[in-house]
Amino acid sequence: MGFWILLLLARLVDLQVVRHEEWVKRAKRQQERTIELPPRRGAILDRDGRPLAVTATVESIFAIPSEIDDAAGTAAVLAPLLGLPLKEVKRKLSDPDKEFVWLARRVPEPISRRVASRRLPGVRLIAESTRRYPQGALAGAILGYVGSDNQGLAGLEYRYESEVRGRPARVTFLRDAAQRAYADASGRPGRTRASRAEAADGVEGASLSLTMDASIQHVAERALVKAAEASHARGGSAVVMDPETGAILALASYPNFDPNRFNEFDADARRCRPMADSYEPGSTFKVITASAALEAGTIGADDMIDCGGGVLTIGKTTIHEHGGNRWGILSLGDVLAHSSNIGIAHVALGLGRGPFYGTVRAFGFGQRTGIDLDGETGGILASPSSWSALTLPTMSFGQEVGVTVLQMARAYSAIANGGRLPTPQLVAEIHRDGRTQKIAPRPAPRVISEETARSLRRLMARVVEMGTGKLAAIEGYTAAGKTGTAQKAIPGGGYSRDRYVASFIGFAPAESPRVVIAVVLDEPKGKIFGGDVAAPVFAVIGAQTLRILHAPLTRPPDRLTPTILTADLRTGSQSATGTMLSEDLVPASNRTNVWGSVRDVDHSLAARRLVPDVSAESAREAVRTLARRGIVCRLEGHGFVVHQDPPAGSPLEGVMACTLRLSLEPPPLAQETSAVLEPPSAPVVERGSDLASAASVSAVSPVAMVLGQETAR
Repeated sequence: MGFWILLLLARLVDLQVVRHEEWVKRAKRQQERTIELPPRRGAILDRDGRPLAVTATVESIFAIPSEIDDAAGTAAVLAPLLGLPLKEVKRKLSDPDKEFVWLARRVPEPISRRVASRRLPGVRLIAESTRRYPQGALAGAILGYVGSDNQGLAGLEYRYESEVRGRPARVTFLRDAAQRAYADASGRPGRTRASRAEAADGVEGASLSLTMDASIQHVAERALVKAAEASHARGGSAVVMDPETGAILALASYPNFDPNRFNEFDADARRCRPMADSYEPGSTFKVITASAALEAGTIGADDMIDCGGGVLTIGKTTIHEHGGNRWGILSLGDVLAHSSNIGIAHVALGLGRGPFYGTVRAFGFGQRTGIDLDGETGGILASPSSWSALTLPTMSFGQEVGVTVLQMARAYSAIANGGRLPTPQLVAEIHRDGRTQKIAPRPAPRVISEETARSLRRLMARVVEMGTGKLAAIEGYTAAGKTGTAQKAIPGGGYSRDRYVASFIGFAPAESPRVVIAVVLDEPKGKIFGGDVAAPVFAVIGAQTLRILHAPLTRPPDRLTPTILTADLRTGSQSATGTMLSEDLVPASNRTNVWGSVRDVDHSLAARRLVPDVSAESAREAVRTLARRGIVCRLEGHGFVVHQDPPAGSPLEGVMACTLRLSLEPPPLAQETSAVLEPPSAPVVERGSDLASAASVSAVSPVAMVLGQETAR
């Protein structure tokens, strides 16, 4: 007995002391199973903290084949629940040598609940994180999207992957001696509880605060979609930029996509066109030519230019004025206002190749802008050594050069801010572990003098006031810019006779610009000129953007707008005659001939007899639109219009009131059907917070209405 006791003690020493580490490792392999879960990504927010991309928790389904006795029966139950082919599920469950196999990742809650209720042996559920984009398609081309393993595949998700991704969690599951997984702590069947998690919940990634404003982005996307659909354009781009800092307030691309369902869209829809597509800018490039000549001193802002009756012959090639115009002698301002090709070609020829190329290069063409987003192209700018005799005059009005919409917006920003070329910026702050890292704007090199920039702003304002850009005028604000209508180049040489790129690029207010806005439509049908197609989009985006930014008016409104009665009608009309009312707030009951002086935005008599469509408009814009028809508004909620009653297109006769249901989340752009761009209305001062009933309002005047509390945007 003593001998056997000594033998057992020796064996125990061998197992528990000498070979301790070996048996610990073998026990772990037998009892534990470790899974690395994707990390929890940080949020992406707009400049006001509104979430654009967030991480949510969902459940995924996996199986342990070694614990499944009846693979065929289990597969028959799971396949219809998961919507997977029976053969595929059976194949995954039939290999007993496999320790772990995913069946479905990030499934909806109803599916996970049904799977758990079946209590299938060897089938488990585990919580995972998934990416959600609460604004839907808004800014999809900027945000990008993530793959099945939560890795960024495009946009900001890809560019800032190392910051946003975070550190993954390693979760260890325990099995007992019978190889059964431990039960969930809550007692719910079918779910597995981790007994130990290395790095616990992992480390959540950093959050990004953007320079982009979700409201301005919505305005830009909505206006671009309406214009593109109305003109049957192949594509479109819009950029809204702060000229002082280069901050991108909006970057819209048409067609767009929903990053929540990115795999349902093709690569063309997922492309960020303002920075990825190169095009010949046409007449919008004339401003760059003029700036080069003014900076070099080869011409003055008031100098006269002989436009040769609309014809310029170089060698065997004759360049004609667009539209058959036969301009004679024009000033530089008139050359830009009337968009004379011959006039600007003479300006470039007087400047010479070297100075012209140097200025164009200094404005950033032929190179990337440096925006913090991947996928940007640098455009096309050939070296002067490879130029032909026609290159200089034709490049002066935007041919033989390839640019992006973002490059053009950046170049116009230099003119708007006094001559400094800013670097476009999307990310303003990175929030990590309770600390905030501010991303300062990069230094902006000077490309032209302040005097040259001031002269150009004055000349470009004439384009909007009396030139080809009249439809870009913004009521209540001065604006400056340039139209462009470029024939598309045909591969192999020459230019198309029926495919064009229409554009308008400008800024507002003209004297002290707050925003630069670039609008480009690819291959519009019907109306093809930039002044007809793109300039109205500039006006719509500019009007609403300046109001969102609370920019003060720079000129009085040029038409009378409907009056908003701000008094509390429940206390009687006397409160509407108090001294607190400003000039813009006249009691409706005291105002005469209100509608006789209002110029309706709809020029069709038939349109004026129907209830207008205000879907997706802000409450402020919708109230103005309906007020022009003499319709009183009842507002339910805050934000954007998602439903109106009576619906758009109903007969206007007898309609005194319209109920508008509002939502802070803009409705999907895909649901918009209206293709009419309305010119911006003059700003209206709002006071008071009480909503009056339709009966009370109509008792005072058909025009009177009371705006309830509304968000600023």
